[in-house]
Amino acid sequence: MSHRIRGRKDHYLPQGYLRGFIDPVQAKENKPLWWFQVPYRKWTQCSTAEVGFIRGFYDYSRQVDPSIETADQAFAELERNFTLILNELLACQFSNWLDRREFLLRYMQMIRVRSPLYFEQKRTVAKTTQAFVIEGISEDRKKLKVRPTQLPDPFIKNRSLTEMKEEMQKGADWLYNFDWALRYCDSPQDSFLTSDGPFVVTGPLEGQDQQVSWEALRHPDTLFYFPLCWQACIVGSPRLFEVKTDKAHPRFLQSVRNMYREKAKEYLISAIRLGD
Repeated sequence: MSHRIRGRKDHYLPQGYLRGFIDPVQAKENKPLWWFQVPYRKWTQCSTAEVGFIRGFYDYSRQVDPSIETADQAFAELERNFTLILNELLACQFSNWLDRREFLLRYMQMIRVRSPLYFEQKRTVAKTTQAFVIEGISEDRKKLKVRPTQLPDPFIKNRSLTEMKEEMQKGADWLYNFDWALRYCDSPQDSFLTSDGPFVVTGPLEGQDQQVSWEALRHPDTLFYFPLCWQACIVGSPRLFEVKTDKAHPRFLQSVRNMYREKAKEYLISAIRLGD
């Protein structure tokens, strides 16, 4: 098994995913993406290599058993096939996307659990978990002397990486509890965008930073959004969609763009420059 280089750029948004938001007329440019940095309210152009990464993000905090699967290995199959499947869907104008729904839901699940938000949620939970240090054992070996402590950050990071891979291995079965539709468009000038957190959930659970209840997710007003590329966005709901595949109305496109701009914490990625 090859040794993984530590401290490199770990893309929590795969470059293959980001390439789906390049305007075709900009495809040969060195910096073909439009990148809106939320804290600075500033649009600049960038390449797929310049955004969506954190150095050493998937590095274990200490040397671990080399037989343990790396994040690269966990992501490999989905990353490798995403571009191929997306090109296939584009070629048929998304008419057969339901045939690829299982893969797309698995891909969405991967993006969710490899995100900084997922890791921050795990860290917050771990910081509130009561842990103890054993300071002594009684002579009869029946009692322990302990003191409370916080879980150390290296342990939390390593455990979060393990839980991320376990969550991916479970697959996307929980997403099959919802109905899914796809909306598409045909012009970069009126298109979908994405953000530092592409998997967005709206509804009664908004404003909750930690794990939400299953009841909240099943609320009929809950909606899931995941932009596949500038041409298409998958939408999920506990309710059934009458139309599974349809061209997006301009008002829907604008509302989705507005929602992502409102929810983005760090940045947006777009095929074109939008208003500040």
